[in-house]
Amino acid sequence: MLLPASDLGLITSHLPAHDGMIMKVKLFAKEAKDEKLLELLNRKVGIMRCHVRIMMDMLDSDKSEFEKLPDFDELPQSQLETTTRGTQKMDKHIAMEIKASTEAMAKDNFVSALKMKDPKVKQIHIEMALQQVQLLKMVTEYLQENEADVTPLGTAEEQKKVVNHFSHMMEE
Repeated sequence: MLLPASDLGLITSHLPAHDGMIMKVKLFAKEAKDEKLLELLNRKVGIMRCHVRIMMDMLDSDKSEFEKLPDFDELPQSQLETTTRGTQKMDKHIAMEIKASTEAMAKDNFVSALKMKDPKVKQIHIEMALQQVQLLKMVTEYLQENEADVTPLGTAEEQKKVVNHFSHMMEE
């Protein structure tokens, strides 16, 4: 299958990002201590490798179709090498970085999908982004459980100001 040049360019820019991220997560796993964090790191690498495999499949011009993206719960998990040298403080920082990089990857997949021309390639990148969002939720929950993620709440007064300011749109 031949892809539009724009899709080829976007996929080509995704592959090195995945390559670097997989290596970074493998290094993090060597420093991580918490078992739940290690599960998240293994899941992240499994997702990334699955996405790479599918993108490589898309680039194979001898194929007329490419592999379907497995559901989130069916994605393979890796078994990363660990040394458990880390500390709880290090685990929090690793999780914060994984959260940031997962969010960035989700955004990148969504934005790329908007630019892609081939409908199947576009759809699978939307699905890849949604898988990153699911992982992001899991990492955020981990951070909250470890008191490393804070979501400040607004006040009722401030929220009312916003509602009042924009209420004219409901009447127009």
